[in-house]
Amino acid sequence: MIVFIDGPDGSGKSTLIASLGPALLAHGCPVTHAPPLWTYLNNLSAPEDFAPWVRTTPGIQIAQALLEAKTRRIKSLITTAGTRHAHGVMLVDRGPKTVICSALAHHKTGIPAPDSPQLPDPTTDQHRTRLEQHLRHLSTVEACMSIELRPPKRPNGLDVILTRLSKREELSSPYVRYLNVLCTELAAYSSSELLLPLDATASIATITELSLTQVLKQPSVVHTPVMQGTQIRPSRSSGTT
Repeated sequence: MIVFIDGPDGSGKSTLIASLGPALLAHGCPVTHAPPLWTYLNNLSAPEDFAPWVRTTPGIQIAQALLEAKTRRIKSLITTAGTRHAHGVMLVDRGPKTVICSALAHHKTGIPAPDSPQLPDPTTDQHRTRLEQHLRHLSTVEACMSIELRPPKRPNGLDVILTRLSKREELSSPYVRYLNVLCTELAAYSSSELLLPLDATASIATITELSLTQVLKQPSVVHTPVMQGTQIRPSRSSGTT
């Protein structure tokens, strides 16, 4: 089974993956991790290249590159479906929903494309449609679900995310504007795979337990019961993305 971990920057995706993987293994469930999305971006050779690339590239180009990268990753998951453990779980940081919404947010808030006949400004609809087609194909060969970490809906709910991010980096005005649009897009976008929405401000222990329970309920996941009295402690991680 493929489990996509979705949510905006700072919602706790990396922390959940670091905690959920060992919890699944403790239940006898084999776990693998998909390659990070940046490895499918032709423009990057390391994750540190992403921020400078975003600052200097038109938003439409970033959007198209993200959607093409996600399409390549989905196609890779399709072609390798038969090689994975039949009853195991593959954890995927940033599922299709997050990437599609991130692409839309970059398109809306990024650098305008230069006015040139050699560089048209097409919409992202074609790339998005192709990605969704591949996702439907993937769901026919392997079960999929998405765990989405959401900021609170209360006024200024995004402030919790911004506070987390500000502890490790300086937040520029363009980045904050992008995050606001990203959260709006995530709230409005409906995904096709099984969805488990969780409060991103809950404790990592609570999020891990809820995620673990939902994953182990899936028919395609086979696990062994944990001995009574055994406690699964979530892994600690400094990341919150």
